[in-house]
Amino acid sequence: MSTLEKTLRGVMLAGIFALPFICLLVTTSLFFPYITGKNFAFRIIVEVITAAWLALALVNPAYRPRRSWVLGTLSIFVVLIAISDAQGANVFKSFLSNFERMDGWITIAHLLLYTVVAASMMQTENMWKRLFWTSLGVSVFLSVVGLLQVAGFVAIGQGSGSGLSARIDATFGNPIYLAVYMLFHIFLAAMLWAQSWASRSAGDRLAPSISYGTIIALDTLMLLLTGTRGTTLGLIGGAVLALLIYALVRGSMRTRGIAIVAVCAVVVLGGMLKLGKDTSFVKSVGFLNRLASISLTDSTISSRFINMSIAWQGVKERPIFGWGQENYAIVFDKYYDPRMYGQEQWFDRVHDIIFDWWIAGGTLGLLAYLSIFAALLIALWRSGGFTVAERSILTGLLAGYFAHNLTVFDNVTSYILFGTLLAYVVYRSTSARKSELVYTAAVFPRSALPYVTLVTALAVWGVAWFVNQPALAQNRALISAITPHNDVALNLQYFKDAIAYQSFGTQEAREQLSQITAQMARSSVPTDMKQRFFDLAVSEMRAQAEVSPLDARFPLFLGTVYGAYGAYKEADASLQKAHELSPDKQSIYYALGQNAWAQGNNAQALEYFKTAYELETGNTDAHIYYVTAAIRAGEDVLAAQAVLSLSASGLAADQRILAAYVARGQIAKAIPLWEARVKVAPDDAQAYFTLAAIYYQNGQPAQAIAALERAKKAIPSVATQADPLIEQIRNGTVTMGQ
Repeated sequence: MSTLEKTLRGVMLAGIFALPFICLLVTTSLFFPYITGKNFAFRIIVEVITAAWLALALVNPAYRPRRSWVLGTLSIFVVLIAISDAQGANVFKSFLSNFERMDGWITIAHLLLYTVVAASMMQTENMWKRLFWTSLGVSVFLSVVGLLQVAGFVAIGQGSGSGLSARIDATFGNPIYLAVYMLFHIFLAAMLWAQSWASRSAGDRLAPSISYGTIIALDTLMLLLTGTRGTTLGLIGGAVLALLIYALVRGSMRTRGIAIVAVCAVVVLGGMLKLGKDTSFVKSVGFLNRLASISLTDSTISSRFINMSIAWQGVKERPIFGWGQENYAIVFDKYYDPRMYGQEQWFDRVHDIIFDWWIAGGTLGLLAYLSIFAALLIALWRSGGFTVAERSILTGLLAGYFAHNLTVFDNVTSYILFGTLLAYVVYRSTSARKSELVYTAAVFPRSALPYVTLVTALAVWGVAWFVNQPALAQNRALISAITPHNDVALNLQYFKDAIAYQSFGTQEAREQLSQITAQMARSSVPTDMKQRFFDLAVSEMRAQAEVSPLDARFPLFLGTVYGAYGAYKEADASLQKAHELSPDKQSIYYALGQNAWAQGNNAQALEYFKTAYELETGNTDAHIYYVTAAIRAGEDVLAAQAVLSLSASGLAADQRILAAYVARGQIAKAIPLWEARVKVAPDDAQAYFTLAAIYYQNGQPAQAIAALERAKKAIPSVATQADPLIEQIRNGTVTMGQ
């Protein structure tokens, strides 16, 4: 083996063993620090090891992968998704994604390359064990970070809560990403434990049992503390499935008895948790509270089903090749269900792996994705390369991972772990079957290795530069653009620089520009600078709308910018376009109504807000807008009727309704609304003070004082604020706002 060959092998191994550490990266200098750094590192490392592997594979068949249906189905999947992306709704975004997700075809292509390289290079069991041990070591470190987050010593990134009520996220920035990471490592530790148990004598099993058992316990605790219900259920279901399979296939009567007891225990504990969901203990432990709250009426769960029904409409429209990756947002807007009003307004994922790939790749893409799992199971159970314990555990892992993805979606760390699992199964199954190499003929003589290495290095470097350098530079420019500067002209220039790179962060740069420009309209920034921001924002949002003409997001953003600067006719045209692309989204009706108000067209505004309310009458925000619009339009009878149900619940005590009554000189009509509020919510201190202000402005000082006295009685702690106001009212010196 030549020095160059050894070097290239070393590069590949170093890259493969570096991948488990990617999850530790939090690049605060980049936009989306929990996402971008990990993904750029993954792509660059894969590109480097691919260059090294390609050079060796071209001159030495031994470095080529063996025939495997697992690699075959993965390759077919990547090719079919490329075809779908090429004819998708937004081709550029489908292939390159954006900073928030950093997914797209480029990521699954890198996943394929990593899987091929790892399966070709890692050809001994010892190599794989060392890789798994490395990854388990990182998981233990992250578990310690999670414990420190629970204890309050390390800040939670984008999770929530504190103590046992916290949803930890370690270095992932999202609890669901940490959850699936721990899911993989729990099963990997179980597999290694089973292997160690089988290969050691009875006297040598204690130390590995303690080690692997501790890792499993620690990682399981971390998974639970993420509060990710789908992954928790996936873990439980996968573990039970693994135990049942082992018991049925190979287990003794004792093992089968244990399996039955385990199933019964899960059922009993689940029932006890459901029955105790209202106890203080369950409510105080975040993951228990979330598990106990699982029901079809839960807002998150019900929204998932609504999302699936929206996705189904998209599938029916493009059933064969789908919409291309990263285009669900278009489907979501086009077939928006008004019942989603309480959720975020811009879903870019279905949060269900079946529908996500069905939308992205159509029926062909979905079948190709599912075939990967079928190939994995066949390799596990028919290749003869795995023990019953290994088959059972890895089948349980696949089941748990699939269950996790039925409620969320993949990210770079789960892709890496899935790719590692794929490569390991390929190695074990092809070794057992002694499968032939994919291609055995020599392409170049071994003596040509230096030249082949140079060419492949240059080629891959060129691809890597094209893929990563403009995006990294754009990301840094965007960070500078949204960072406050003493001279806002610098922000404007940084925005221009970021957009000029024309990489996959261009959409986010344009959106940030439009939002900052709209906010700037109300600031003290010089008029000429506002105009420069306005001109650039309008130009860029128009350009973005041309890139993705089916997306309602961009004309809505453009309309917001127009409206902020008083260009109401132009705003109306843009908002009408957004409405055309998403005819049932209430937030677009709100924008249209507010724009009509700005033009003094109260009657038209009332029509918009009425329609928004009628789309889903349970939408409190739409109801308040409707009442407000009726008041402002002078439709007093309609307003009185519309406000009734809101008033009974205390929800009519809203500043928008109050402001409308004040503008009409009808402040007295607000009194029963706030009286209803303090009756329904007697601990709402602000409601008492607002009620007192309404009474006072209506010329009823005695009632204002009485309202403040009631506040003191209901909430004694407000006496220090209420007493001075009472004295001022009595003296006639009060200046009381709303």
